Amino acid sequence: MSSFRRACKTLKNESGAALMMAIFCVTMLMVIATEIMYETNVELAVSTQSVNNVKAHYAAVAAVEISLLRIQIYRKAAAMVGDSPLKSMLDPIWQMPFAWPPVVPESTTRVNKDEINDAVKESAMQGKYAVTITPESAKIDINDLASPLKGIQDNTKKRIKDIFAAKLVNDEAFDRKFRGFDFDQLINNIKDYVDEDKASEDGAQESLKYPNMGKADFYPPNQPFKTLQEIHMVAGMTDEIYDLLIPNITIYGSKGINVNYASADIFKALDPRQFTEERVQKIIEGRGDPNRGPFKDEKDFLGFLQSLGINDEWYKDAQGKPQILLLFDAEYNFRVEATGIMGKSYKNITAIVYDFDRVKSRMQELVEQMKPTPPPDTNKPPPQGGAPTPKKSNPAQVPNERPNIVYWNET
Repeated sequence: MSSFRRACKTLKNESGAALMMAIFCVTMLMVIATEIMYETNVELAVSTQSVNNVKAHYAAVAAVEISLLRIQIYRKAAAMVGDSPLKSMLDPIWQMPFAWPPVVPESTTRVNKDEINDAVKESAMQGKYAVTITPESAKIDINDLASPLKGIQDNTKKRIKDIFAAKLVNDEAFDRKFRGFDFDQLINNIKDYVDEDKASEDGAQESLKYPNMGKADFYPPNQPFKTLQEIHMVAGMTDEIYDLLIPNITIYGSKGINVNYASADIFKALDPRQFTEERVQKIIEGRGDPNRGPFKDEKDFLGFLQSLGINDEWYKDAQGKPQILLLFDAEYNFRVEATGIMGKSYKNITAIVYDFDRVKSRMQELVEQMKPTPPPDTNKPPPQGGAPTPKKSNPAQVPNERPNIVYWNET
């Protein structure tokens, strides 16, 4: 009997150990299963994010490619109409912001809304994008500080200095912080950064302004800026001044101010006293008025300014010569800014479209304009029938090819 009891006790002890072992195994399996599920979810989230990044990237690329098509269509249409007043009506081809899926106004009819929604459903585009196209010719080309033409150098210096002057007048906080700041020296430092010589405008060695670069004689590089961000490396540049300059400058300019596309800030910088907020708004409204149209030439623009009470002191120097180059032709350099969206992924692309042929033609015109006027030949008889009518060039033929991109940045 005692042996039977001992056997039963032994079995009970063994069954308790087996139960503990079973509980331990089940617990371990649950831990392993939980870890696997967690790792699987993490991998799924990472993979999904990676896929979304790719889709967002290609959505932004698609937005840029559509913008290039719009620019090409605009150039073709502008070449067809030539100097016709209808040219200004073509600007919405590139000016209108675009997004996918399209933003449907509330005023749209139900039928049109259904058509748009059906097109979105049938589209293979899985992401979203938004894109804008802005002109570059209304901005200041910072590399013109090293232009071989002194007239362009002086004009660029003045326009940059006018930006600072306008900010000091219109921003009290900026005025308090930078009152007494030597903006002329800063502009000279920018010029020293891009010009070819090693001597600064004040006669010293340019490299002495960059002590942190050691004794390296390759700094400053004495080459044109490759990107706008590089301007932040100029001696004396601050974050506030950099942020002020960036919206108003470019390295892909057209050697003048295109008054039909210039921003309000550009106008205010011409002469802060005369180009007030109210007058600048009237200028922008005037050039966009369908009944008036964009400014055709210098006479048309200056006449409109006179009607607003703005004289030509900002435009001419003491000798009465123009000190600012004004442009009135169609836009041909563009900045494309696109954002692709997929889930929580965002990709931004900035591209610059640059028309080398048009810029080359513009430079040739400027060289001719800046040549000194020869004295009149008193022995030569005056021309008969009045002054000759200047010849108008035929509209340039636009090649059937993708617009030229000179800058591409992805973030």
